[in-house]
Amino acid sequence: PSEYEKIFKLLEEVRGPVEVKKQFVEFTIKEAARFKRRDLIKHLEKILEKFWTK
Repeated sequence: PSEYEKIFKLLEEVRGPVEVKKQFVEFTIKEAARFKRRDLIKHLEKILEKFWTK
C-alpha cells in the first residue's frame, strides 16, 4: 500500500454529486502542492481526469 492510501480511501468515501467530489480532489491537490507532494498530485490528477470522462 502506498503512503497515500488513507487519503485515497477517504476521497472514495465522499458522498454527493460528482461536482462535490471534484471539489474535494481539487482541494486535496492544492494541499499536496502546499507540501510539495508531486507524486501525490499526479495520482490525484488521474482521479480528477476520471471525473471528466464520466
